[in-house]
Formats: sequence, C-alpha cells, structure tokens
Amino acid sequence: MSVALVPIAADEFDDFFEVFGDYHEEMSEFEDEPEAVESFMSHYRPAMLADMEGRELYWIEADGETAGFIVTRYLPDWPHEERMIASIAEFYVDPDFRRAGVGSEAVELLLAEHRDRGTHLVEADILRANEPAKAFWYGLGFELQFHQTGRKP
Repeated sequence: MSVALVPIAADEFDDFFEVFGDYHEEMSEFEDEPEAVESFMSHYRPAMLADMEGRELYWIEADGETAGFIVTRYLPDWPHEERMIASIAEFYVDPDFRRAGVGSEAVELLLAEHRDRGTHLVEADILRANEPAKAFWYGLGFELQFHQTGRKP
C-alpha cells in the first residue's frame, strides 16, 4: 500500500473538521469527562483556526484515498530556542486502514520530513488511558518524556 502525507489546504478545512469529529468521538472513550462532539467542535474549530502559527495539517493518504490525518506544531524548543521541535498533537487513522501499516508509514514519512528540516525532536501527545496509542508510539521507538499532572481546584 502506498502511503503519502498531503498538506491540508484551507479550502479542505470543512472536510478536515468533519473527520476530526469522528476522531474526537473515538478518543472520548479515553477521557474522564468526555464532551459531546458538537459541543467540543463548537469551540475547538474557531480556537484552532485562530491559532494556526506553526501548525501543520496533513492528510494521510493510502493508495490515493484519505486514510486519516496528522496535526503537528512546529516550534522552538524552549528554552533552547535555537533548535526546533515538532509536536504531533493529533494523529488519526480511519479504522478501515488500521493494522495495514498505514499509520506506521505515515509516522516514518513525517520523521523523514523532520530529519530533512533538522528538527531536534518529534513528540507525540497521547491520552493517559489510551493503551493502544501507547503501544503504537512505543513500537515506533517513541519514549516517555514526562508526565503531566492536573487536578480540579
């Protein structure tokens, strides 16, 4: 299967956010307090579009079909701002394309892009309870960097 990363154009944002809604619904099973898709998207979409600096959106294509997406942030590595990092904030492979190497190949393509750029580090955000995602990313050689904690006041 041929896998490619294709930048998502501004005129494709409606399509992207439709697929993102499916992704959010799937991810809600790993959330302590899941938010309904409509409610989440009503504030996520405008917030994301208002903050596009350094954000890169890619379709994952498999044999020319849309198989998912990747959303990254490309930014200076504070406090070492002379080096850049890429943070994979959202990564989704449609269930019809899972277990076929599409996700792994998409990550390898993204890593190759960032090797070419001289990126210092590529990170992937994973929800704490998402064991399948942990297995996926660890299987690709990603390592735990830190734990982030939080609580309600």
